[in-house]
Amino acid sequence: MSTVKNLMKVAVGTTAILGVFSTVVYEFLLNIRFAAKIGEKFPPMEKELSEEEKEQIQESLPDTSGFNKAVESWLSTHTAADVYITNENGLKRHAKVFDNGHPEKWAIIFHGYTSGPGGMYHYAYAYAQMGFNCILPSMIGHAEDEHRYCSMGYHDRYMGIDWINYILTLNPDAKIALHGESMGAATTMLITGEKLPKNVKCAVADCGFTSVFEEYSHVTKHQMSPVALPLLPVISRYSEMRGNFNFKKCAPVEAVKYSETPTLFVHGESDDFVPFSMLDEVYSACAAEKEFFTVKGAAHAESSTKNPKLYWTNVYNFVKEYIAL
Repeated sequence: MSTVKNLMKVAVGTTAILGVFSTVVYEFLLNIRFAAKIGEKFPPMEKELSEEEKEQIQESLPDTSGFNKAVESWLSTHTAADVYITNENGLKRHAKVFDNGHPEKWAIIFHGYTSGPGGMYHYAYAYAQMGFNCILPSMIGHAEDEHRYCSMGYHDRYMGIDWINYILTLNPDAKIALHGESMGAATTMLITGEKLPKNVKCAVADCGFTSVFEEYSHVTKHQMSPVALPLLPVISRYSEMRGNFNFKKCAPVEAVKYSETPTLFVHGESDDFVPFSMLDEVYSACAAEKEFFTVKGAAHAESSTKNPKLYWTNVYNFVKEYIAL
């Protein structure tokens, strides 16, 4: 009898420890105030290169000062408005909106993990030059969004669809492009896996992951401790119990199998945070018309700033296939 009691005590103690551990990790991963601090301690990984390789890459990269000055100049004369909408379920959404006087063309631009709409202003500049109005949403749990926890794209897809519907209330004939970076790219892919109005003409997914579970597994193994890997399913289950999402079910690689939206995939060749190998997985899985390009020397979420000329030339050429520019 005493043995049974001891085993029960151990089981209860283990359950309690797992519960506390899951709560703590959940807060650090999905409560952005904490996650941002973790991000400072564990910056995105880059591939290890020799000094010679680094010099060769640096020499091959263009001078970006002209692009940066153009963005600064444009922002000095263009101000984003704060726009709030409420969907049919009573959920409030927020976005920074650049009304550039083009009601027929809209770009919805999704930022990455721990970032915000302001981190995508250089994207808004580039799309404005192509003749688009731009909507830069606060992702779930970020910036001005009302939720405490983020969902890594899982719930964000429905937020993105709310903004698509908002555009169509302004102009039912609008042509819409989607563009996302990192978690925003995952959101973009998840959106394309839904049944969308024909107004959504194309999408760009920049350094998006295959699934949250695979991404967290990669980061845990290579940046934290492999010992924690067996605990990811527990934390995923805890997240689901909290009403958020299951890490394996947040899988852009599965969503794009149902996509009908032409998609351009982008990835930095030195990205080890969202592994470069994930590009081939999501690209191969995508059922829609698709293209891809890569940026040499770009680590995670750096492609648009490492080589803006290459980046925006490719994006422009892709978008113009589906929307008159």
